[in-house]
Amino acid sequence: MSILTGFQISRLFDLYNDIDITFTKDIVSTTLFSHKETYIRFGGNQKKCLLYSTSMNKGRVIVNIGDNFISKVNKSSGLISLRLAFNVPEKHDIISFYINAKITGYSAYTEGESDLNYAFLSYTQRPPDDLIIILGQLLEANINFQKRKDFRIIINNSNYTTLGFTSRDINLVIENIPRKAIIVDISASGIMAIGVKAFKFHLNKELIIKFSSSTNEWQIKGQIVRINDITGRNDVVLIGVQLITETIPISFKMSIESYLKSMKGAEPVSDKEKPSATEQPSSTEQPLDVVQASGEEQSTDTAQPSGEAQASGKEQAKPQ
Repeated sequence: MSILTGFQISRLFDLYNDIDITFTKDIVSTTLFSHKETYIRFGGNQKKCLLYSTSMNKGRVIVNIGDNFISKVNKSSGLISLRLAFNVPEKHDIISFYINAKITGYSAYTEGESDLNYAFLSYTQRPPDDLIIILGQLLEANINFQKRKDFRIIINNSNYTTLGFTSRDINLVIENIPRKAIIVDISASGIMAIGVKAFKFHLNKELIIKFSSSTNEWQIKGQIVRINDITGRNDVVLIGVQLITETIPISFKMSIESYLKSMKGAEPVSDKEKPSATEQPSSTEQPLDVVQASGEEQSTDTAQPSGEAQASGKEQAKPQ
């Protein structure tokens, strides 16, 4: 997690506090959210639940309302504390905290007889800075990625590791057949790569691009929209791929955002331009298995608060 000043944290809160994020598998993986450590604390007890979505102002969890859960919570006027935890990268440690909230309503999670319900939470105070940083940086990376869709990054042997890639080599999978290629540049809308001449027969075909990073194996869908010859090379061609936006993982966007912020001249999004809720990460993917939300109540005594690149004939890489 980045170290930010109080002013930067307040800026993230002011810009993004009302944007709701659904905790899909992609979001969980990117934020290193520890779903096993999610609880609602009330009246001296705590009950396991599943975080479905949250903003900096409100949240929605899936909880088992059996054993008179609702009546027990009502005794405290619906006031609860939501415990969230996130793993710390490359450390055997977690960041955990409680958010004071009030349950404002319930709705059935599924049709039929089931004790699983959505519980709607309204946070009664500004959440801890850790949550503001995690959600704010995620939303900022997603929005800036789209606003910089024409900003191309030339990939070379000096910067690919800064971008999080383990290599310039990528796999372009067409009709379940992977072929190696070498990435030349990337933007929010597409990539350019060098690959064998056989790619000439796949113009306009859809494919899956596989990138390797130190922490992720990214897979992004796309379509080959350009095939260009390279002067002085008869064995390889330049391949232009248009990315299918909804398949781009948020962790990939954050890697690009982090790189651009580290470079001089990266154009930031204006603080005055507040995003709309339609710009949040979207997915039809469902949250993690709701079985995780059916835990029994536990005593809280042991709870721990806490410009388009041109390839030249000098390119010596030769994909297999």
